[in-house]
Amino acid sequence: MNDKRKQIIEAALRCFSRKGFQATSIQEIADELGMAKGSLYFYFKSKEELLLSVFAHFAERMLLGMSELPHERQLPPRERLRLQLERSFDSIIQNRQFPLLLMREPLMEMKPELKRIMADIRSRSLRWCRDHIETIYGPEAGPYVWDGAALLNGMMMEYYRVLLVGEPSFNEARLSRFFVSRLDDLMHGLIREKGTPLMGFADLMGVKECGGSEEDLASEHPSAILRELWRLAEAEGKDAQGSESYEDLVSALTLLEEELGKPVPDRVIVRGMVSLLKERASPSRMRLLERLERRTRGPY
Repeated sequence: MNDKRKQIIEAALRCFSRKGFQATSIQEIADELGMAKGSLYFYFKSKEELLLSVFAHFAERMLLGMSELPHERQLPPRERLRLQLERSFDSIIQNRQFPLLLMREPLMEMKPELKRIMADIRSRSLRWCRDHIETIYGPEAGPYVWDGAALLNGMMMEYYRVLLVGEPSFNEARLSRFFVSRLDDLMHGLIREKGTPLMGFADLMGVKECGGSEEDLASEHPSAILRELWRLAEAEGKDAQGSESYEDLVSALTLLEEELGKPVPDRVIVRGMVSLLKERASPSRMRLLERLERRTRGPY
């Protein structure tokens, strides 16, 4: 993200959290930064557009708290889950003013854009739950991973609400231990009973009418196409590593990967990187880039 753009988003986050969206003016955000009001409009066309970027930035910060840190990779799976849950709960507590603002001001006029961001956050959170369940409980849990993900994610949402608006008698460490224990109860019960699963991928992700399997849909997700581009770049670049063209290719793919990993990617950056990658692209890479272009024209 452009440094100045990030500074504006952080300043707007502080102002919106203090006064609310409706009560905060663009001039106040500019004053917070010590910049001219007109300069701010160079980066954001309106206060509404700025709010959407603030929301996406806040969501990305929360999701990063749930990411695995390098030193955690050697820990047992349950401990990794516990630590990530603890960080997630701590992030909510430390940044509670902005979600409280969103609860106070529904902002219905921006519903389509906010709905798209929230759908992406929900999808990433459910997949995060599923990945942990698969890692901790193994193949036996396979039929129940989406039921488990739905229940774990639902519990997280309710406890987030308590952390935001209540005065809980428990801290993040105790809550994260409680969650791991309850997930054990839940998954061991499902595995022991060997009942029929209620939820599948299509039910949970709202794609029952799409006519494709989880694998089919996943293969057309931008992140999957990007992985194919990396594999192709590595294969094509065996004899070109160290050359300027190969370094440009790696830089463009890296920027594209960073941008597509955000809840709301900057489509100008995505289009620019795709256009750059299409220059002198091999037929195989061109086909992948055309698929990526189609998938990034609308919500994903």
